[in-house]
Amino acid sequence: MNKKIIIYTGIGLFITAGMAATRATQEKPEWKNLKVIPKNTDEDQMERIMYKYTHDLGVTCSHCHPDTKPGIIPVRVDFATDEMPEKLIARKMMLMTNRINKKYFDYKNDYSFESVKNEIVSCNTCHRGIPKPNRMKLFNN
Repeated sequence: MNKKIIIYTGIGLFITAGMAATRATQEKPEWKNLKVIPKNTDEDQMERIMYKYTHDLGVTCSHCHPDTKPGIIPVRVDFATDEMPEKLIARKMMLMTNRINKKYFDYKNDYSFESVKNEIVSCNTCHRGIPKPNRMKLFNN
């Protein structure tokens, strides 16, 4: 009798450990309000793109994305809203760099990791880690 309990307990622990070790399939995020970046962008790629923009401009997410409205708990960054003018400016700048790269370098940014990394003209071309580029920073390397 004691041997059966040990065996059943061992099997139960094995099954429980196996279930805990398996990862649930991640659902693809449903992005809201994407106008320039493709809607089929996965979460890792979106994080890479946004990291590059924050690095190139020397800002954080809150530069373009406000917190959720008061009364919404937990407070999070509201990525979907267009209430901050900086987000609208960023979109225009993304379209501008896309046009420059296409027209002068025949380069199309498809927002894949390699594409974003290998852009000829990017945010960093002018911003160089500051939110508002100035002429001295642009021409004095």
